[in-house]
Amino acid sequence: MNFKLSAIAAAVAAATLSAGAGAAAVDFHGYARSGVGSSVDGGSMVCYWGPSGLGHFRLGNECDTYFELAFDANLAEKGETKFNIHTMIAGGTQQLNDWEESTPSWRQMWAEATNVGSGPLATANIWAGKRYYKRQDIHMTDFFYNAVTGPGAGLENVDVGFGKLSYAYMRTGDMDWSGAGGFKPNYADGGAKSVTTHDLRLEGVQLGGFGSLDFIADIVSPNSRENSDGKKNESASGYALTAQHTIGVLGGFNRAVIQIAQDGANLDGTAKWWSSDTYESEGWRFLDHLVFDAGAWNGSATFGYQVTSENKGPDTTGWNLGGRVWYHFNDLYSIGGEVGHDSAKTDGQEERSMNKLTLAGQISAGKSFWARPAIRAYYTYANWNDAMKNSGYHGCTGRDCGVGVENGAGLASNGSTYGVQFEAWW
Repeated sequence: MNFKLSAIAAAVAAATLSAGAGAAAVDFHGYARSGVGSSVDGGSMVCYWGPSGLGHFRLGNECDTYFELAFDANLAEKGETKFNIHTMIAGGTQQLNDWEESTPSWRQMWAEATNVGSGPLATANIWAGKRYYKRQDIHMTDFFYNAVTGPGAGLENVDVGFGKLSYAYMRTGDMDWSGAGGFKPNYADGGAKSVTTHDLRLEGVQLGGFGSLDFIADIVSPNSRENSDGKKNESASGYALTAQHTIGVLGGFNRAVIQIAQDGANLDGTAKWWSSDTYESEGWRFLDHLVFDAGAWNGSATFGYQVTSENKGPDTTGWNLGGRVWYHFNDLYSIGGEVGHDSAKTDGQEERSMNKLTLAGQISAGKSFWARPAIRAYYTYANWNDAMKNSGYHGCTGRDCGVGVENGAGLASNGSTYGVQFEAWW
């Protein structure tokens, strides 16, 4: 009996080793941040996010633990074509205590075949699955101004001579958020309501010594079927257009972006799947994003301005302006700070505004603005005007700054917090 069991174990081990010999090598990369801190009044750390809708000045202003863990692999090669798979799981906690469960999300699960032909297709990829599709962001405000993500398929990077052309077919469905913790959506209304986004991009149009241009068009169209009541609950159709210019400056770059959107499309290109077919909206946005990297000094600056309205209602104008600067003593140690202003005004109402200042020292893996990991000690101060104060604003905390701060019954016009945070990507 022992001999038979040993023989079976040996056979299983041999089969496992044989299978392992052909296994794909996995590339592990991702992003993470976490830290500890407190309000100067005690209690949990506090963050101060303004009302503009253009992101938040994030240095010393993130009150959560968050991670994205990505595992990618090359599965096969046929000639010049490679077959790759990309996965990512993400999650976060309120950063309260030792034991905190996170409801992780499968943010990405997609496969691609690269270099799928000759001529214009020699640089092209075919892909399908759930993906962060060519997202565009401003890092210092954690603001994704183009964020067409989710299930889709497409052909990208077709060389048309003066740029690269891409097309993606994306789908978004209505969701029931009544699951545990609100993070486990299920099909709503039997999956009857859905929206299609057609994403077209022309990227890398070179202008000689004057940088390059990218163009993005997102066309949103409803695509629903009858529900159990025999009705079609269509979303609004719409479109979003983006043009951006990028040029190298001061060891980094400057990027200027202009966007417009209509009805069923958000300015970031995503679909308003929750809307009805009578919904109307319009908006436009201008952004400028500078990153410089000049020896011992580096940093970033940004300006954003947007105007939006819904269902022929009043215009809401939001804008922000700010910058971050680091001075590096050597390849490890640096000091710096970030200052930002954030404001929003709806016609007929008072303007709400906030100013935020952070001072920090850090140890990082190099002098570059993008050098990570970094461990930072910081102090953050913010103040806001009477319109925000009279709304009862004290600040926020937790995952995605989703929990309003309790700090007495009186109205507050300023606040401050301190802490230590690490940030890493790899």
